[in-house]
Amino acid sequence: MKHRQVDIGRLAVINTDGHAIGVDIGAGSVRAAVLAPGTLDGRPSVTVHGLGQVELPPNAVVNGVVVDQAAVTQALKSLWASHKFECRRVILGITNQQVVVRDLTVPNLEPEQLAKALPYQAREVVPLPMDQALIDFMPLGGVDEATDTIAGLLVAAPRGPVLSAVQAVERAGLSVARVDLSSFAVLRSIADQRLAVEAVIDIGAHMTSIVVHNQGVPKVVRVVPRGGQELTQLLVARGELSEPEAELAKRAEGLIGSNPKIVDVLSQGVRPILSEIRSSIQYFTSMNPGARLEQISLSGGGALLPGLAEELAEQVGVPTRVITPMHHISNRFTGQGAKPSMDETAASAVSVGLAMGAAA
Repeated sequence: MKHRQVDIGRLAVINTDGHAIGVDIGAGSVRAAVLAPGTLDGRPSVTVHGLGQVELPPNAVVNGVVVDQAAVTQALKSLWASHKFECRRVILGITNQQVVVRDLTVPNLEPEQLAKALPYQAREVVPLPMDQALIDFMPLGGVDEATDTIAGLLVAAPRGPVLSAVQAVERAGLSVARVDLSSFAVLRSIADQRLAVEAVIDIGAHMTSIVVHNQGVPKVVRVVPRGGQELTQLLVARGELSEPEAELAKRAEGLIGSNPKIVDVLSQGVRPILSEIRSSIQYFTSMNPGARLEQISLSGGGALLPGLAEELAEQVGVPTRVITPMHHISNRFTGQGAKPSMDETAASAVSVGLAMGAAA
């Protein structure tokens, strides 16, 4: 799978000790992955040198937007101190339902000229005022000599949420060398390079990222404001449980447990997420006649809901599995610490994928 990233800022992403660090600011915690890019058999490779996470207070981050900068900053400081991370230059992931990814063909221009021309092309497809958007272009191939153009993806994100996240990170004494879409990071970390068409889905606490790729090229990129926390709140409202009890019940029972009341609530609650996934896949197939979806790969804490992968496989009719973001990485945790739990690695797809982008 090719590594793809969106640059907002052009600083070097590798720290002086050779490490790249991906930082993911989620609804429930901040996470970091420390990787050392290199090569293996002539291909880009990485070695994992550390994973860590620190919980955030409720509502510090809502639907991908940093609401409480001070809480995020403090969590990052605690993360660096508790895990003794020494590097300060990081790659920051962003996710927001207003992020726009569109196919675009642009003239073959010098980077400075393209940066000036891009807003004029973007304003026709981006539902944001250009002065409130950060935009970039990701080429997907070489120059078409016949037309002197380059095909690629236009990426746009609302400026305010991005800058708020960057400020929170920088106030923790870190330097943001690159901003990357969390959706692309997940694609990079868990997609199966042996497959031509695959849906890669990361289910977080508040947000679910859906990417359908064809030969490694993202064709459908969506972020929907639904996640695992929604299921927990349903159990609290309908099951007369406290939030900690509801979280434990969700993880223990899922869609296949022995408590029919909890299973019924979760089965109803998960329907909107499954519907969003199905509609994204249907959109891809309608726009790409003849392309056959081969697999659905799940990541994120919400993907661990018992029975979810099996239910999705039955509804869509393709193999579905939960992937940990380490499955592409053969060199793990050299000389550092204990291996993290399954829960932590499943939720680390974004931070790992961010750091993997430095190996491109």
